[in-house]
Amino acid sequence: MQGKLFSTSPARCEEDEDAETLGIPKELMAAGRPGRSDPEGVWRQNAEAVEAFLDAATQLNRIALADGRSRITGLNYPGAQAAWAFSGTEMTPDLFAKVQIIESGVLAESIGN
Repeated sequence: MQGKLFSTSPARCEEDEDAETLGIPKELMAAGRPGRSDPEGVWRQNAEAVEAFLDAATQLNRIALADGRSRITGLNYPGAQAAWAFSGTEMTPDLFAKVQIIESGVLAESIGN
């Protein structure tokens, strides 16, 4: 998958504001974003995991609820594995752990947590 995960903007990055509140030095925040002072989107160190998740996003399992809504229950891993194979993604244990963190965030967001 090829897409634009990075862009620059004169607006201040929300993550920088959060880091300032938490006392994280600006130099540490910029370490993962060489050459970019005010990025929007995905931090460079997370781009591979986001791309891998997006490659497999069509493989999210859903269940139907009695009231007509649906609920996401997580990735269908065999289907996700096929998506990663076809996209040429070399899935490593470290990358898979990062994808699972994104998956957890998607699940939490989908139920309103």
